[in-house]
Amino acid sequence: MSSEINIEQVKADLIKLGSELSPSEVHGTLCGVLCGKSDINVHEWLSLTLLRESEDASQVIMARDLLLEAVTESFKSFFAATLRALSANDLNFYPLLPEDGSESIRLEAIAEWAQGFLMGLSLAGIKSFSEYPEEVTEFVEAMASISTAGDYDLAGDDSDEEAIIEFIEFIRMGVLFINEELNPIRVPVDIPDAIADSLKSNKSMH
Repeated sequence: MSSEINIEQVKADLIKLGSELSPSEVHGTLCGVLCGKSDINVHEWLSLTLLRESEDASQVIMARDLLLEAVTESFKSFFAATLRALSANDLNFYPLLPEDGSESIRLEAIAEWAQGFLMGLSLAGIKSFSEYPEEVTEFVEAMASISTAGDYDLAGDDSDEEAIIEFIEFIRMGVLFINEELNPIRVPVDIPDAIADSLKSNKSMH
């Protein structure tokens, strides 16, 4: 997780806004939106992510103004730090996840992050990946599987921690890879073969 982003601050802001989204899901959604629509700004992202349930245009405009006033600089910093992590060449991007808590809590956060990422791609208008390399489609399909990770049965031993570490590394490198394919702005990133093969063969925690 990037040291620039304080997960507790994000959580507090979401509570203040009355949002039921978790920090992990919001970060996943932001990353998906940025991968699919790199020129989006923070105002558009907030409207897409936190106001998407409203159908009345006037209410959206009013709510957006109130929202931006409420979160002040906090979400702007969150947005900027995420964009920097995705755009840098140092591969220092990490999904925003709780570092403490039980394996089941962390696994649920991973599932929420994956759900958010897929939602972000959709909100950005990405409907098909047919024009991209096959690995992109495979990663998106793997993320759909990870989005149900909260339902997995834990083994109750060291393999749980190992699986969580593999999930995080797979997401981390896969998102960088997908961002490179959709927005060629950095040195190409490869999804680690071992992690990709592990997910393809369903050697998870089932």
